[in-house]
Amino acid sequence: MVSEKVAFGVVLATGVVLPGLANYFLTSAGYGTLGSLAWALGFGTMAFVVWYVWLRHMEITGPVQSE
Repeated sequence: MVSEKVAFGVVLATGVVLPGLANYFLTSAGYGTLGSLAWALGFGTMAFVVWYVWLRHMEITGPVQSE
């Protein structure tokens, strides 16, 4: 089984590299709008996966003042 840190790194790298390559190749082929859409959807999906798997369960509220 892969460690959590490795999985996190793979998801981040994949979510940046693959949409970037798709954007590059589609734009080079003359489909600039489709390339931008592919990048936005790929990066957005990666951001959602990171939030859902790793960040959603974190307690990030500050200290509560007692009266």
